[in-house]
This record gives sequence, C-alpha cells and structure tokens, in this order.
Amino acid sequence: MSADHGARATANRTCWPADMVMARPGHDAAQPIGWIETTGGIIAAIGAEPEPAGRAGDLLALPAFANAHDHGRGAQSLSLGISDGPLELWLSRLGAEPHLDPYLRAAPAFARMAESGIAAVMHCHNTQDGRALMTEAQGVARAAGDVGIRVAFAVPFAGENPIVYGDTDRLSGLFPTGRPPSSGYRRSLKEGLCLVDAIAEMETPLFSVQYGPVGPQWTGREALETIACRSAQDGRRVHMHFFETYLQREWADAHFPDGIVTYFDRIDLLSPRLTLAHGVWLREGELDLLAERGVILSCNMSSNFRLSSGLPPIRKVLEHGVRFGIGLDGMSLEDDDDILREMRLLRGVAQALDPGPCGAGDRHGMNGRWFDALLKTGREAILGPDGGGALVPGAPADFAIVDTKRVRRHVVGTASLPDLLITRLSRRDISTLVVAGEAVVENGACTRVSREELEQALYEDILRHANDRSQDAHADKMEQAIRHFYGCGCHRQP
Repeated sequence: MSADHGARATANRTCWPADMVMARPGHDAAQPIGWIETTGGIIAAIGAEPEPAGRAGDLLALPAFANAHDHGRGAQSLSLGISDGPLELWLSRLGAEPHLDPYLRAAPAFARMAESGIAAVMHCHNTQDGRALMTEAQGVARAAGDVGIRVAFAVPFAGENPIVYGDTDRLSGLFPTGRPPSSGYRRSLKEGLCLVDAIAEMETPLFSVQYGPVGPQWTGREALETIACRSAQDGRRVHMHFFETYLQREWADAHFPDGIVTYFDRIDLLSPRLTLAHGVWLREGELDLLAERGVILSCNMSSNFRLSSGLPPIRKVLEHGVRFGIGLDGMSLEDDDDILREMRLLRGVAQALDPGPCGAGDRHGMNGRWFDALLKTGREAILGPDGGGALVPGAPADFAIVDTKRVRRHVVGTASLPDLLITRLSRRDISTLVVAGEAVVENGACTRVSREELEQALYEDILRHANDRSQDAHADKMEQAIRHFYGCGCHRQP
C-alpha cells in the first residue's frame, strides 16, 4: 500500500483507508467506502468520504481469512527430504525431521500465513519431544504473539497405535530386526489433561487452547470420553483428525461395528464445539448426524491430494448442510500457504463431482458458501462464535485489504466481483492484514517480524540438528513392513 493509503491514528482510534468493502462476501455486494475505523480491537465504524484525486478505487476490504486446520510447519516436510505419499508411509518418514527450536518451527509458518491474509489458524501441534510439550507450547505462543495472528493450540492426546493401526506385535514379526522401533514417550491421560490446564494459563487474545485428540485410531476410548465430558463442562473446543484415509475407515469399521460416529454421539462428543479434520471417508448417514449436531468439518484439499487420501465428499457435505471450513494442513498445493487457492480447489472439485446445470457450480448463492467456509465457519472452528467473519461495527477488527487491480484486469463484461475474487484472487494481492486493530502486514510483508530472517534462522537451525542420512536404509525397511502390515489386513483385526 502506498503512503497515501497509510492508516491514520487519532487518540485510541485508527482509520484504515479502503475504496470498497464487502461486509459479507458472497452475500452482499461491494460498497464504496473511505475508511474503516477501529478502536480497542473492534470495528467502530465504516465510513464514506469523497474519493481523493488519484485514487484508482482498487482497494477492497474483506474479513480476514481463517485456516481451519494446520500444523505450523515452518520447514515444510518436502524441504526436509520427506517425500509426499500415502499418509501412513509419510507419517513414518517424519522421524527424519530434526528436533528444532519450537519457536523457529512455528514462526515462519505463521508469517507466511499472515502474508496470505490469514488472521486465525488452528494449530494441531506435532510434538517432537513428548516430555517438553510445555516448552514447545511456549514457543508456539511466542510465535503467535510476535507475528500477530490468532492461534488456537490443540494439545495432542495420543498413545494408541503409534506406528500402525493395530497390534505392534504383528508389525514386529514383519520388521527385519524382529522388533519395531521405539515410538517415543507417551503421556498419560492425566498428564495430558494437566497440560491443557497449564498451557491455558498462557491464553491471550492471540493464543488459545483446545483439546486435541489426534485421531480415534491414536486415542483410546477413555481419553475420548473424558475429553467429551470435560469439553461439555468447560466449553473448550475439541479438534481431531478423522477418516483421512480409507485405512482409518477400515480400522474404525472393524473396531466400532455399531459405527464410530454413533459412538461419538453416545459419549456426547458430537457438538458445535467439535471440529473434524478431513472426513474424506464419511458416509451419508454420518453426514446427517454431523449436520444435526452442528459439528464443523475442515476440508483440506491440497493435503488430500499430496498424501493420497482421496477427495472429501464435498458434494454430500453441501447437500446435507454440514458446516465446513478450509484448512491448509501444512501441505498447501505449492507450499506457499495460499488459502485462496485452497478455496478455489475445493470449489473446483465440488463442481467436477456434481456437474451439469443443476450441480454445485450452478446453485444460487454458492459463492456465499465458499466465502463462509473461508471467513466465518473456519474461524469458528478456531475461536468459537466470536462475531468475526463479517465487516460490521462491533465485530472483531480482523480484515484484509486487497488490491483488485490484477483481479479485475481486462474485464469489459458483467462478471461479478465475487466470481472474480474466487477465480483470481491470490496471496500476491494481499496488501494489508489487520488483526485486532493492528496492521500485522503492510505492502504484502509482515510488519512485526521479517519472514525472510525467520526462515533463514530456521534453515540454520536445521543444519545444526540435521539427522544422519544413514537412517534412510532403516526407513526403507520400515516402509516395507508397514506396507505388508496393511496389505495383509492386520488393521482390520480387533
């Protein structure tokens, strides 16, 4: 943004200039404005003024974007030599990731997200040292505060099936050494619950805590039932991976013959406080129950592509009225954290799976569904219903100002602005990101940190802690054993 478009501060109020505003993208048309006034982290007013001479009228204010499911990977897995591939094999390769400074692990990712217009992210924490989760959480909280975006931290609960979905003894017989590798430190349920309370003491407007049962195949029934009870009592949200791959579907069908979603409902886990990430292998009756209970689904299209997981049932999600957000999962299509492309991919798949003049691409009001997922429902998965996702007085002052010059190039017909935004807008068009009334991105770059310096510091940390590549041969043998385990159907044996 040029100097002419800089914010003006008066007393405790700041005025942010813009030429247009879409208060509820996909529902309301763009309106000409002159400024957005904020105070105390809240939108105080949206006002109009005569357009100054020389203003091109290209700056559009939108609600800030929400990343409904991520892992805060400052160093993407591919950069660490961990190739994309089927999730169950890819997870086994993560052992090659060096143990890094928790702050540097998260901060570059948060900075990339901010420069993509993301003001809020659901951070599903991958623990590197099971005994140091508090230290890791402190690093993530500091990264959120330094970059200036809102981060919800899912405290991980796991302990079951650390290597494969089933009896590790069966894997031992398949592994060349006759024994599986160590799965690391496992926290007890009591220890995990105490950590939730301890980490919650660090909560700020930019850092909050959720229960994070990693996935039902990794989290025992006692933990799931206890978390459901605790969430009902304290109102804290729950975030969990669910049905990401067909192997997880097969495991669940074998271990919950009456239906795992029915089991979730029986223990009162299904509620508007629950977000399920992926949901690729959900069935229609399950979607009905999720919709009835108000559960949020996070769709993570690029990750599903890259990890060979399948396609989310987005056509059925739309038909059954399931609420959904959009997540990058630390695996955006080009490793650039462009959530606008992620929305575009999801819409494209919905249209391809439901073609024709009566399909998803031709339903009236569909633009509103995509924008709601990006701006409102995804935000609720992170922060709960806080009034965000719309630019109206009294709402949180979280918004992006985008330059529409490139988006509207060569338009001579009647193409609507929402159509143009969904089809063309990308991270390169983000000019300013305001979070809680403060500009954390200006002229497309973070204001409170240097993304380039953070990435360089992370790279130097990687070089200091890089693992000996002699482990590669061991990893190849492990993958062979895992393939054999699933190929013989061991995961389907209760």
